[in-house]
Amino acid sequence: MSTDEFERFWRKIREIEKKMLESFREEEEQILRELEEIRKALTPSWSYEGYLRPLYTMRDLGDEYILYIDLPNADQGSIDVKFKGNAILIRAKLKMQHRFSEWSGQGGETVFTEYRDVITLPFDIDPNYVSLRQRKGMIELRIKKPKQV
Repeated sequence: MSTDEFERFWRKIREIEKKMLESFREEEEQILRELEEIRKALTPSWSYEGYLRPLYTMRDLGDEYILYIDLPNADQGSIDVKFKGNAILIRAKLKMQHRFSEWSGQGGETVFTEYRDVITLPFDIDPNYVSLRQRKGMIELRIKKPKQV
């Protein structure tokens, strides 16, 4: 085997190794996203502290994420969306309190006064690359993904 053949052989091995590592990273990211979805699904959608978690849908469009967040009966002027690292913090007051006395299981009562949730993405969010639209109790967030180096 000549030196050139030997170099081509090792270059091919390194290319295969690089492709395998990229594939493993993509699979790992997908598994982490699925685990986060499972965790959210198993987390109660309400708290005895008086808040509800809004329902939302997230779509990955390649270069951006779109989130549709449902906030029925929210006071439109109280909707607050903040970004910290890879987290989106959502809060909104309800137009009126909602009381549920059967939920505690012990004859107590829970009074809901607001929506509150934290939604995480797999990257830090730059607020300069976020657009927000609000309409009839629904929020649409478009979040550009960071350019990969």
